[in-house]
Amino acid sequence: MRDEMDTRRKTVLVVDDAPEVRRVMGDVLTGLGYPYEEAADGMEAMGLIRGRRFDIVLCDIRMPGMGGLEVMAEARKIWPDMPFIIITGYDTEYPYDQVMAAGAQDYVIKPFTYDELKTKLGRILKERRLAGENERLLEEQVRLNRKLSTVLSVAKDLSSELDFDRLFPLIISKVTHVMQAERTSLYIIDREQGELWTKVAEKVDEIRLPLGHGISGRVAETGEIINVPDAWDLPFFDRSFDLKNNFRTRAVLCVPITNRSGERIAVIQVINKVGGGGFEQMDADFLISLASSAGIALENSFLIDELEASFEGAMRTLAATVDAKHPLTAGHSQRVTEYALLIAREMHLSENDRVVIKYAGLLHDIGKIGIKDSVLLKDGPFTPEERAEMDDHPAKTRSILETFHFPRHLRQVPVVAAYHHEKMDGTGYPYGLSGEHLPLGSKILALADVFDALTSRRDYPKYNNGEMMGFEGMPPEKVISILKADSGTHFDPEVVAAFLRCLPEALRRYRGTFFSHAYADDMASFLKTKNPDETDR
Repeated sequence: MRDEMDTRRKTVLVVDDAPEVRRVMGDVLTGLGYPYEEAADGMEAMGLIRGRRFDIVLCDIRMPGMGGLEVMAEARKIWPDMPFIIITGYDTEYPYDQVMAAGAQDYVIKPFTYDELKTKLGRILKERRLAGENERLLEEQVRLNRKLSTVLSVAKDLSSELDFDRLFPLIISKVTHVMQAERTSLYIIDREQGELWTKVAEKVDEIRLPLGHGISGRVAETGEIINVPDAWDLPFFDRSFDLKNNFRTRAVLCVPITNRSGERIAVIQVINKVGGGGFEQMDADFLISLASSAGIALENSFLIDELEASFEGAMRTLAATVDAKHPLTAGHSQRVTEYALLIAREMHLSENDRVVIKYAGLLHDIGKIGIKDSVLLKDGPFTPEERAEMDDHPAKTRSILETFHFPRHLRQVPVVAAYHHEKMDGTGYPYGLSGEHLPLGSKILALADVFDALTSRRDYPKYNNGEMMGFEGMPPEKVISILKADSGTHFDPEVVAAFLRCLPEALRRYRGTFFSHAYADDMASFLKTKNPDETDR
């Protein structure tokens, strides 16, 4: 800032040990409109130069103590680009080539004329002005290139993220960094409800605002770009957030986000530029560019969400169709899936593994559509032939699911679903595979499936080691004892342990719906008594 001010004033330093020469040069400079200061020798000149930067130094070459060339050399250690015009009456002793080689911008021989000094000063000041302008433009270009590079990087990051829950905070963090703002707000437009909504943090309820309300609501409604140095000056700005949170919103830049069809789908708003001041036009241009990338990313994310919702809806409908073939199995696939996902979460499985388990759980009994109703709906024990047909339903599940075109990350669904009746000791069906050959997802489904069968009502009695257990869900203590007794033979011990830890949550979810209050409470009480440290969660 100091340099820019000095350049505008075009301040000149006159250095000469002869007062009459300083007076003559001062008259010339005054006539030209250039402010100047004087120094009677090199030492005095250096004292002034150390304190400030001059636009030009007119310096005599021969002075007592410190000559002009020495002053120029010392001054350049402080201000490397400070221009010097060397003045001399000893041109034979100090030829032009020698002086220019020492670093002077020009050379004036005494006596000099008004026009000569004016021409040389004007040329050097013009060169200095152009150099300063070029430097400013170069700095601006570097800053522009840096921002463009950041925008491209942000666009790349946004385009590679399709999950909305990760995309939302990613947009906010990236924009805040690029725009050098204190905070960024992203609002999604819900036209059906006539409002905007935003998430303020993970697991926190969203905030909803009417269209037209406040700055963001106005931008969402009109599509205009709002850029103001102080939001409190706007009559439609809502100060309630500031007053409630002891915050002061000043500079605000808010732009709409559109999809490929030009429809407004969101609004992005940056607040309070770091370091103070308002947002410049360049900031607005960059936020518009970022909003364009964010719009594409959001639209892609919305499309993926719609496709996934449609796909999941179709899978749940298929599962419900199979369950509906028998009134007492209604909801079986849904519950098995819920239990399996609880176990998967307890075992810290990856998001992708949990999605595979979800669809495998929903579809694990789809093969039953290939079982004759006389067998599937039989009231009583199966004959050996009927048992063989019934035991073939996992293989039919695999055969059916392998005709589906699952996305790449779901390719294991048919296998995971088909192995849900296999056992750790290899005595399961239909393939007789042992534990080391079974996916973890299949081991989880095996336990979830058995637990739901044990706790569900049937129209034929349950048996355990030849003992008839009745038609209702088994007593809680019996269910848990079976799971523990079969740990290591039927079930994976780690899966059993994980399920017992998360079983209280499963009971809470279905208490009063699938489980009676008494049944859920009895099982939770029994479980807590047997495993007080494990279940007091």
